This record gives sequence, structure tokens and C-alpha cells, in this order.
Amino acid sequence: MPLNLSPLLRMSATHRLLKFGVFELNLDTQELRKFGTPVKLRPQPFRLLALLASCAGQVVSREEIKEQLWGGDTYVDFEHGMNKCVKQIRTVLGDDVTKPVYIETVPRQGYRFLVPVVAKTVLAPAPRVKESSSGIPPDLAEMIRARLAARKSGGAVASKAEPGEAAVTDELSVASPSRSGHWRLIALAALILAAVVGLALYAYLR
Repeated sequence: MPLNLSPLLRMSATHRLLKFGVFELNLDTQELRKFGTPVKLRPQPFRLLALLASCAGQVVSREEIKEQLWGGDTYVDFEHGMNKCVKQIRTVLGDDVTKPVYIETVPRQGYRFLVPVVAKTVLAPAPRVKESSSGIPPDLAEMIRARLAARKSGGAVASKAEPGEAAVTDELSVASPSRSGHWRLIALAALILAAVVGLALYAYLR
């Protein structure tokens, strides 16, 4: 049976991003952006791009893609579906199959993401829309998280790439303002208000 496509990454206080070149993948909202502008990409090609980008520099086999995105017991035309997804991804990225910049086809094996990828966690904006019920399969989400965690635990923030392998780095965005600073601002505002009221009463009673 195919994997149940329940949400991978629900709306939360943070968003996890995969950045490469001028593009950015938001794993929580399933958005692809180019120079910060949303680029239309259907859910299945998005999942495939997220899988390949999370394994930058490594060959992702066709069997692994089938297992993670279509399910091991799928009865659909997997080869046709995967080729169609790859074609859509290349069109969106402006990639050329004969001279690939982003996605290389490895004959009889699978695909390799060629460019370095940066994994970031940033503060999410306040939600303004109802949470979507679509998402990346949980198994794929867990695999992406495991690969990024494994690279991060290997040493420094930017992991060293093997020859011919792109590096994936991980960093955390600026944290939210401290609560102590927030209370100091409130206290200062209260003092200013008290001073203004005191001066007004003094002028009135003179």
C-alpha cells in the first residue's frame, strides 16, 4: 500500500528551510521560493526535490525514491511518474539534463543533487491561514531529519564534503527577543506615564 500522505511538518514556532543557490525550500509550508518569490511546484515533485536536496552530493537510488514517495507496494506507473516529477523540477529550476547544474541523472542508479545545501531553522511568522492537511510522508520526514542530524553531528557546523560531494550545513537563525527585555520596556513605559500624569496634576493644582 502507498504511504499515508499525512502532514510532515505542521505549522509550528519555527520553519525548516533548505537553501541552495537562489532557491529556498520550506519543508513546513511546502513552498519553493526563488529570490524570495514563491515558485509553483506540485506536491509530489516538491517531495522529490526535498528528498534529493537533503541528500546533496549522494546518489539517491530509484528504489529509495519509490519507497519514500510512492510506497513499496504501489501499482502505479512509478517510472513514468518519477520521470515526470524530475522533468517538472528541472523546468522550475531552469536545469538542463545534458548539462545539469542541480540534478544529475546517474544511469541505472538514480539521481544526485549537485549543489551545496544549507539547512536552516527560522522563526515562523504568525499563522494567518488555516493549517493545510497535505504534507510529506512521515517516513520521508524522519529520513530527512536523520540525514541532516547525522551531518550536523559529524563535527563543525559546515560538514566537510567527500570529493565530488556537496556539503550540507546546518545553522539556527536569531533567537526570539528575551522576556527580560520585554519587561524592561513595559517598566520604562510605566515610569514615563507616571511622570506625565504627575506633571499634569502639579500644573492643575498650582
